[in-house]
Amino acid sequence: VNQGKMSKSLGNVVKPLELAGVYGLDAFRYFLLREMVFGLDSEFSEEALVSRINADLANDLGNLLARSLTMVHKYFEGQVPEPDSSQPVDLDLKVDILDLIDRYVDFMEALGFHKALIAIWELIGKLNRYIVTQEPWVLAKSDRPRLSTVLHHVVESLKVVSVLLWPFIPGSSEKIQGYLGL
Repeated sequence: VNQGKMSKSLGNVVKPLELAGVYGLDAFRYFLLREMVFGLDSEFSEEALVSRINADLANDLGNLLARSLTMVHKYFEGQVPEPDSSQPVDLDLKVDILDLIDRYVDFMEALGFHKALIAIWELIGKLNRYIVTQEPWVLAKSDRPRLSTVLHHVVESLKVVSVLLWPFIPGSSEKIQGYLGL
């Protein structure tokens, strides 16, 4: 059996625009650029597409954005708070962002689109861990200045992420930027 091979006679040719219509152009574009190395042959399955959309776009990015904005609205009436004094963990996050930007530029210039996306998702993972370790829901009850700092850093980081994602998922990035007031 010709597994992994596409041909019209086998009837297993992927029609990308049909899948883009089902899952959305941004999600389909994201999958192609994240999973496939530019210029090389790659494997494709609709199952892998759905899995990547759910894991990365819905769970990692979508949930991060939703819970961050929910906390900004709940605790600061939708206004991004000004930071109070930063702690080492906050400064580490800033360093990570600056490092991401440098690596992103290098990856993009080398047409390493999948590497750029992997690097962005590493930062998204760090942001999710930052929220878990800083526990803004606890800070809301006990330390409002620290809460201001944490949510400020999260929102500023999401602004950078939204800009870096724009070449890959422009429609979604612009929605995120709108939510963030950019």
